[in-house]
Amino acid sequence: MDFKKIPIKIYGLFALALVLAVTAGILLTRILVNHGFVTAYAKGDYQVEKEESLFTVNVPESYIPYYNLGNVAFEKKDYNSAIGYYTRALELYPVGHKECDIRINLALAMCYSIDFDNLSTQESFDTAQLILYKAKDILLANNWATESGANHRDDDAQQLKEDIDRMLDMLQNADGDGDTDQRDHETEKDDTDGDNSDDKDKSNNQSEKEKRQKDKLDKNKKDAMEERRQDQDFLDKYGSHGGDDDANGIGGKGSYKPW
Repeated sequence: MDFKKIPIKIYGLFALALVLAVTAGILLTRILVNHGFVTAYAKGDYQVEKEESLFTVNVPESYIPYYNLGNVAFEKKDYNSAIGYYTRALELYPVGHKECDIRINLALAMCYSIDFDNLSTQESFDTAQLILYKAKDILLANNWATESGANHRDDDAQQLKEDIDRMLDMLQNADGDGDTDQRDHETEKDDTDGDNSDDKDKSNNQSEKEKRQKDKLDKNKKDAMEERRQDQDFLDKYGSHGGDDDANGIGGKGSYKPW
């Protein structure tokens, strides 16, 4: 066969067909791998390695495997890993409402990463508030949620933003109790330093001190009960991962179904 007689146009068509065949093969492989992951995920079988294999040739919709792996990490309560996956997914320009789903899940993962039971220092309070403010900013981007509540683009994002505002208020109020503790300590110290007071004054001071302590204890009990109630409300809204349709993606909750 005389290749010299084959027109260059034929070579071009052959090369184009080869490129299209390779591209089609890659797309088909991605579809099959991702379908297998989604099917297994629905059965509670998180085939992480299978989804990670899509990183090799990650086109099109390159954010999808990161989103799916973020959901797996969230289900396993590995919130820091989930934050990393969701953040990477956002960096890959998700389109339409998929962007909102990623933002909601990212904000939720950030909220769940806070250990509210061990906020014992000023630094821990400051860190928790910083995380919540960042989560709030993620929801406010592109008006998925808004400060005023008007003209927001997604009800779930808006509801979560409002719950984050509530958590911020709780933290700020709890932080304010620390200032009250300091004032009580200083008052107690003043009471102790009053060595020149007579027995009657000491008795009165002791009574006032006991009254303050009782009032404070009553307030702490009331605040603790209210905080537990609000925390339960939050968990009732967001605490169910991987359940039925009503437990995920509806009523302000995150969406943990893979794409």
